[in-house]
Amino acid sequence: MRLLNFQCYQDSGEIPINQMTIFIGENDSGKSCILKSIDIFLNNKLPDPDMFHSLNGNREIKSSIILKFKINRDEEIPKEFIVDGMITIKKEFLRNEKDEIISNISINRYLFKIDELNNISDLKANQLKNLCSNYSLGYSNAEDAKTTLANFVKENFGSLDTEMGFSSIKWSEISPLLPAFEYYNSSDYGNPQRHVETTLRSIYKSFFYDYDENGNESLKREYIPKKNEIERILNEQIKESLKEKVTSKISKIRNIYGEYSIDFSGGFSLSDILVDYGTGPHSINIIGEGSKKRLFLAIIEWDKEIKIKEHHKMVIRGYDEPDASLHYSAQREMYYTLHDLSTNQSSQVQVIICTHSVSMIDRAPARIINHIVQDNGISHVDYLKDYDEEDIKEFLDSISEISGIKNSSLFFERCFVIFEGDTEENALPIIYKKIVSRSILEDGIVLINLEGNASWESFLKLLNKNKRRATILFIDSDTQSDQSRKITLDKLRRINFDEEFLNNNVILTGTKEFEDIFSDELICRCLNTCWPKKGEDSWAETEISVLRNSGKFSDNIIRCVRRYMNDHYGREARIPGKPELGKKIAEIASYEEIKGISELDLLIQKINEIIR
Repeated sequence: MRLLNFQCYQDSGEIPINQMTIFIGENDSGKSCILKSIDIFLNNKLPDPDMFHSLNGNREIKSSIILKFKINRDEEIPKEFIVDGMITIKKEFLRNEKDEIISNISINRYLFKIDELNNISDLKANQLKNLCSNYSLGYSNAEDAKTTLANFVKENFGSLDTEMGFSSIKWSEISPLLPAFEYYNSSDYGNPQRHVETTLRSIYKSFFYDYDENGNESLKREYIPKKNEIERILNEQIKESLKEKVTSKISKIRNIYGEYSIDFSGGFSLSDILVDYGTGPHSINIIGEGSKKRLFLAIIEWDKEIKIKEHHKMVIRGYDEPDASLHYSAQREMYYTLHDLSTNQSSQVQVIICTHSVSMIDRAPARIINHIVQDNGISHVDYLKDYDEEDIKEFLDSISEISGIKNSSLFFERCFVIFEGDTEENALPIIYKKIVSRSILEDGIVLINLEGNASWESFLKLLNKNKRRATILFIDSDTQSDQSRKITLDKLRRINFDEEFLNNNVILTGTKEFEDIFSDELICRCLNTCWPKKGEDSWAETEISVLRNSGKFSDNIIRCVRRYMNDHYGREARIPGKPELGKKIAEIASYEEIKGISELDLLIQKINEIIR
């Protein structure tokens, strides 16, 4: 879908809609606007004047909603309406000085260069005769000629000259091809009767209509004569009374016709539902709020079972904050119910949810989430791009493989710091808070340790396509000489990180590894504080300096301390590991010492540039 000058959207760009789609974003960012626009479009309503985009007090006079539908059955759809396997329909709304709204509907189609073929149903008898003659088709009367020409166009579509473009179309011509839309706004969830009525209405409708295996509906045979009779009587009323009134006022008008959409099922309504707790029946609408919430989940589950049993017309369901006021486990239960409803092919239901629920967001596949962001009163939609690559798709379907990453992190957090090592994972949160006096959580920073994670390449590909400007790689210097390491500059180039990113967003740390950046004095002070020697003996800087000379510095420190602890303390020894060593060094280091380490100072500067 795409919105132009509609509420907070100046131009939304194309917004992907999946079999299940979740819209997330802050209050008043434009989530509900998505559902309202689909409701206006598919239920053939007019927008209110205040739905036209306004910026700096100037309200637009033209607004558009464009929906693009994928074709999953084409036997009943005119071939000229199908462009690149899709039907694209645009509704334009014009607002005049009196705030009256005029609408126009157009469809992207193949237009026949012989213009009369584009509007066969509107042609007069002489035009029909000429067309039939041109194509050597017989002519008996106007109605038969329209049918004959329509069949001719259908059978010879590929050989007729066409060009592509938008042209006007009547709603009655296109609406039977489109799905129905059911809109549940946030105020409906306290009204169980509304949900029950919607579900029962679909059952009620099945008494009047038959459905084929593709969901195409047709009026049952016994009701067709009644429909024809109703249309005949309505037309007679127009011809006999309305025409006389109109032609007396406007003499140029020669005739007037009605265009009808008669839905026999439209008369259904549900006045109340009664429940009995053992003290007699009373209205379902006066039960307590807690009971209503539980009842709401039960109705959703019941509705899912009904929809899966039915094989009716495609339905798009829009849920605006269905999680409102539900507790955590109820939100989880609702997500799985709606997910099952949308993924079960028998139900023919497409689900769109607007939500704040982190419980829902983190359970959904990341590729079905659209994040609405508003800047200076104008909204745009972010979503993860290039997830059609198979390795990225697999990663997104099991995103928790990377520690610390959830859907909510990908969409809501402001900065991603990538590293390979447990020391960094323990030290960086403490170091950051010492320097800026805020936690990484407060500032929307996600620390991601790729050590031991098989999906690191897919994850970095995803960040490169979607979050490059918010990503920093803080990696050991020896990764560039040791090609067995996961992350090297060459490997980053291979997955399309450009030189600008490599120069500005990759920080190489230490002569070989992260632990190298800390001074002998600081490490010595840490060991004497946390793993002191016996008696009056203490760790000396010269001992630490020697450990830097060969192999990995961090491994040498751990081995040296462990050897001493085992030799002098035995079973009572507190043996350190690299994660604990990193944590203790960060706790002991002073503000001035951290600021004096160029790699850490640069990292914190880069983080703050991003989150600003």
